[in-house]
Amino acid sequence: MNGVRPMRRAAVLVGAGLAVQLVASFNWTPGTFVLAAAIGIPLVALGTIQFAVAVLAILRRKGAL
Repeated sequence: MNGVRPMRRAAVLVGAGLAVQLVASFNWTPGTFVLAAAIGIPLVALGTIQFAVAVLAILRRKGAL
């Protein structure tokens, strides 16, 4: 079960970023575009990076790398 917590955190970050982008897309204005670009995209990117780091840590711990 070790390594599940970072993956959950990554999923929450990605989900929050996608939720921001979804809410902003209902009414595209310059302000909502900036909101989606300044908050949504970095949240998705951080979640993706955190997921990749967690997967690499698990693979190293199991001796696959």
